[in-house]
Amino acid sequence: MSATRLGLGIDTGGTFTDAALVDEATSEVVATAKMPTTRHDLAEGITNAVKGLPAELLARVGLVSLSTTLATNAIVEGNGAPVCLVLIGYDEGLIRSYDLGRLLPTANVVYVAGGHNSVGIEREPLDEAGLRELARQQAGGIAAFAVSGFFGVRNPDHELRARDILVELTGLPVTCGHELASELDSVLRAATCALNASLVPLLRDLMHSVQRALASLDITAPLMVVRGDGSLMRVEMARERPVETILSGPAASVVGAKALTGLQDMLAVDIGGTTTDLALVRGGLPLLNERGATVGRWRTLVKAIQTVSRGLGGDSQVRLNGGERRLQVGPRRVVPLCFLASRHPQVRRDLTRLLASPELGGEDEPAFFSLVRPAQANAQSDVERRILAALGTGPRPLWRLVERDPWTRLYLSRPNALERSGSVMRAGFTPTDALHVLGAFSAWDREAALAGASLLGRRLGLEPEELAERAVAEVKRQLVRSLVTMLTGSRDGALGEEILLELALAGGGELEVHLHSHLPVIGLGAPADYFVTPAAQVLGAPLHLPRHHGVANAVGAISGSVVVREAVEVHGLYEPTGLVGYILTGPFVAQRFQEREQAVAEARARAQHLARERALAAGAGDVEVKLEVEELEGTAAGGADKLYLGTRLLATAVGRPRFAAPSSEQAVEGAPEGIGAGG
Repeated sequence: MSATRLGLGIDTGGTFTDAALVDEATSEVVATAKMPTTRHDLAEGITNAVKGLPAELLARVGLVSLSTTLATNAIVEGNGAPVCLVLIGYDEGLIRSYDLGRLLPTANVVYVAGGHNSVGIEREPLDEAGLRELARQQAGGIAAFAVSGFFGVRNPDHELRARDILVELTGLPVTCGHELASELDSVLRAATCALNASLVPLLRDLMHSVQRALASLDITAPLMVVRGDGSLMRVEMARERPVETILSGPAASVVGAKALTGLQDMLAVDIGGTTTDLALVRGGLPLLNERGATVGRWRTLVKAIQTVSRGLGGDSQVRLNGGERRLQVGPRRVVPLCFLASRHPQVRRDLTRLLASPELGGEDEPAFFSLVRPAQANAQSDVERRILAALGTGPRPLWRLVERDPWTRLYLSRPNALERSGSVMRAGFTPTDALHVLGAFSAWDREAALAGASLLGRRLGLEPEELAERAVAEVKRQLVRSLVTMLTGSRDGALGEEILLELALAGGGELEVHLHSHLPVIGLGAPADYFVTPAAQVLGAPLHLPRHHGVANAVGAISGSVVVREAVEVHGLYEPTGLVGYILTGPFVAQRFQEREQAVAEARARAQHLARERALAAGAGDVEVKLEVEELEGTAAGGADKLYLGTRLLATAVGRPRFAAPSSEQAVEGAPEGIGAGG
């Protein structure tokens, strides 16, 4: 009897990379692992996490699925590859007049003649000579092209021809706008297209590294990637559509919550080391942002999970809030002092010296810095080179760095390239340290955490335990506010709500406020028991901390399904004499018909075929297709006659991903090996 196939889910979070093995037949979690995320090379952390799983089980892996923060972080931090955005049939004067260029994530925008009208009929021939000149000018200065036609979703013919020309002449990857969105919002479609093009080289490099890492562990199963709506797609598709992986982590979290609890309605609260992500689930489905996700300063047309993300986690920096003399938690993420000291004993000695000599450095809170990757990385200035050299022998407190070079204080007090690139990590007092001080959590060096609490506490006249209690209480306060905002849909910080929340948090007194929520709160992430539990108690909400909640994202990564949506439309063609025919539009060259019934019948067939084929290409096994048809009508002048405006058809294909046979069975049965085996 053959061994049960296992799915391997991997999640690369801001602080930890998690891995989980899930039984394909029973959905039972059979093994988990957690390792620090290596931001300078995500594949390294992934390899370490997978190595933490039982080696004998890895031979039974038939599918691997990854949720990654790469796309989200690259957009937020502006680290995408340089691209050229080609706009076909757009009105350059209109874009400039209304300052719509501010919505485009690149200044390298070129306008090309061509395009179609609103029903997909060519309005102006494509300027192919201009495209060839454009290719010659741009080659060598960019990493990818983005091509968007003004009405490209109604007829992508010019986008497709432009892609062929640019690929032929440059060999660079080209993204077309109609591939990513069906909405008529031409500017946001162009922005989405440009963002996708900027991510293609980055995600291709990551996927290559991940596949190489898996191969080194003798894992030859197909690789999937989690999309922002929680569904899955094969790595080959993810390489071409990386923008669809934005919010991949929060989406995997919600899928994991449903997989671990079986609940249909919930508020999922995933607190990690860096952020807390909150999302509502109704009827078994997460709420989606139908208008498109916003990441950093950029709006997109990507359908992604509707989530609220807070810069609050177990590794959020706890510091003094200037003149108010109170504690502030987050949004900056730092390495906990207790963790750093457990790896480098000299950290505790430096903390002890700083505690005994208040005049050293004069910092309001303990700050240490450590080297993450080789000293040659990203050193552009003298002060950066001096910092990297000083950290070459181990972590150093800020006051030691300042002793060697006074300019260090100014450099590190501002956002800087060394920390942003991941070359250098900052360490400080965190909620994780506070839990060590209080004895609630004891994985690492409690003495270092106590020293950090003492340094902060003496500024406020507090004992270390009192300081730690205030830090934990501040995390709870922020979580409660976020939970209430999600449950009520209100504006964060509304005056009346703020008063009620403070009364509910305070308890006792002349006026008590008790809150009660019927919606279950699902605590996810390693620190959930310490922070989500007390926050849910304030709300009077049913609380679930499912088994394996600490690796829920990894469980969700392998528990999702392939979901593909394809929209096609039929439009009436009108001339002064009246209705003269019909045109079928979608992600293909527009097609004309004389009869409405024939056009709609072809639309039905096209929509279902496209959805099914894309779902299979995305890695689905058995596919079920659901078709929604909407007839659009208007009223003619005078109000007597009805006008046919069109028919919109939306086909949704759903299927579980295909598992390959475990490697041991492949060897016996002679099945093909490598990525895609069994597919």
